[in-house]
Amino acid sequence: MKQKSMKSEKQSHAGFSLLEMAVVMLIVGLLLSGLFSAVGDSTQLKRRSDAAAQIKLIEEALYGFAQANGRLPCPASNASVGQESPVGGGSCAPFHGFVPALTLGLQGSLNSQSLLLDPWGNPLRYSVSDLTLTGDRAFTSTAGLGKLFANVALMVPGANMICVSTTTACGATILSNTVPALIYSLGNNWGTFSSALELENVTPPVVTPGWGTVANNNFVNAGYADEGANEFDDLLVWLSPSILFSRLVSAGQLP
Repeated sequence: MKQKSMKSEKQSHAGFSLLEMAVVMLIVGLLLSGLFSAVGDSTQLKRRSDAAAQIKLIEEALYGFAQANGRLPCPASNASVGQESPVGGGSCAPFHGFVPALTLGLQGSLNSQSLLLDPWGNPLRYSVSDLTLTGDRAFTSTAGLGKLFANVALMVPGANMICVSTTTACGATILSNTVPALIYSLGNNWGTFSSALELENVTPPVVTPGWGTVANNNFVNAGYADEGANEFDDLLVWLSPSILFSRLVSAGQLP
């Protein structure tokens, strides 16, 4: 009887019970879930960092273009194959479009329309003020920029200047309301957002061929939030008029 009892005891410890296996699988699942979540978070942080660096590079390219040409370029359109539209500047078509990568000589991933892509595969956007001075566009023509530099008092907040604030409709905290031009990425949720803050920057659908529309010159730059009514993951950088004028003066384009 003793020998039989010992044999039964050995058999009971020879493998895991179903309950033990279930507990082990649950623990493994939790560990893997945490690992995948950490990897996903790390990937998104890397993409945001890369996007921010990419946008800063574009900002410098825009200043450099202005120094060489005496004006800012127009945005690219869906059909302009990566060039400003129109070539030569002036009255842009559109004023709210995409980074003109070919015009600026920028390298990077492009889509089938030759639009420069951010780390999430979405075309990087570029908007420029359509302020007009006696028939000349103030920022996308050399004549207009010369007139504006001669009388900077004409650069006042209003319907023709780009405004950036932390809320919709350029209200509450205004970050700048005399913006010459702005570059931005729609972030990870570029095709699926619904918050009012992000809708201020572009209106869906943001898929080919429309890529969304921009209703006005008001833009939002809010704190990062990945869910809820105030979800926001856009990345924006805007040009400074004082830096723009300084660069143009140093390059001999002004006065």
